Amino acid sequence: MSTSSPKEKEKKKKRTIRPEISAPKIQTGRQFSEEDEVEKRDPLDDLKEHKQACSEIRNSIKSISAMKDAGKPDTGEVEELRTQGTLQFLVLKKLNRLAHIRCKKVRDSTNEAKQKIDQYHLQLQNLLYEVMHLQKEITKCLEFKSKDEEIDLVGVEDFYKEAPPEISRPEVTKNDPHQQTLARLEWELEQRKRLSANFKETQNSKNLISQDIKSKKEYLESLQPKLVSIMQATKPVQESLNMRFDEIQEQHQTAQHLPQPLYVLYMQSSAYKEACDKNMAVSIEGDVEAAKTVESQQDQEQDEDSDSDQEEQEQSKRKS
Repeated sequence: MSTSSPKEKEKKKKRTIRPEISAPKIQTGRQFSEEDEVEKRDPLDDLKEHKQACSEIRNSIKSISAMKDAGKPDTGEVEELRTQGTLQFLVLKKLNRLAHIRCKKVRDSTNEAKQKIDQYHLQLQNLLYEVMHLQKEITKCLEFKSKDEEIDLVGVEDFYKEAPPEISRPEVTKNDPHQQTLARLEWELEQRKRLSANFKETQNSKNLISQDIKSKKEYLESLQPKLVSIMQATKPVQESLNMRFDEIQEQHQTAQHLPQPLYVLYMQSSAYKEACDKNMAVSIEGDVEAAKTVESQQDQEQDEDSDSDQEEQEQSKRKS
C-alpha cells in the first residue's frame, strides 16, 4: 500500500474545495419574463455582451492552459477561472434565448405585417374592380341613346311660336334643357294625335269615295257589253255613213303606248282633223309589242329610282 505525505493530502483537499454557490433565490411578487426583458434590451448591447463573454471565456482558457504549461501548482486561481468561464457560458445561453425570442417576435411581426399587406391588397383589388364596374356603367350611360333622339322634333323657335303657353311654359323651359325637351315631346304628341285624327277622317272619306268610284266603275263596266252590242248593231249604219268608229277606237288604244310628246301630237292632230280638215289622215305605225316592252322597262326604272330615293331619305334621317 502506498502512503501519501501530509503535503499531498493537503493538495487533494485544496483540489476538492469548491466555491460556495448560493442557491437561487425565488423571486416573489411580479414574475420575471424574458419576453419583457427583450423589449427593454438593445440588440447592439447584447452583441457587445456576447463578444465580451466570448473574450472572457477565451482569456480564461488561455490562462488555465498557460498555468498548466508552466507547471504551476493547482491553486484556487484555476478553479476561479473555471467558475468565471462557466458563468460566461450561462450568459451566452441567456443571450441565445433572448436572440431566439427576438427572432420569434420579428417573425411574428413580419407575418402580421404580411397579413395586413395581403388584406390591403385584397381591398385594393376589390376597389379596382368596383372602379372598373363604375367606369363601364358610366360608359353605358354616356353611350345611351334615347328613343326621343330618333324623333324629328320641330325647331325651338317654331315650338315657341306654335305651341300654346300651357305646353311651352317659356319661363321654365328656356332655362332648363330637360324641361324644354319634355315640352317639345308633349307638343309633338299633341300634333301627332291631331294628325292621327285628321288621318282617320281623311281615311273614312277616302273609303267612301272609293266605294262610290267602285260602284260607278261597276256601272261603267256593265255598260261596256251594252255599248259593244250597240256598236255591232250599228255597224251597217256606220259603213253606209262612212263612220269608222272601230278603227278610231283601236287607234286610240294603240296611241296610249306612245311616248308622252308623240301622244300629245297625236291627240292634237286628231282634234285638228275632226274640227278643220276632214281630208287629213292621222295614223300610227310601228310595233305595238315593242312599245309595250319599252313602257314596262321605264316603269321599272321609275320604281327603282323611287325606292333608292326613299332609302336615301331614311339614311339621312338616321344620321341626323
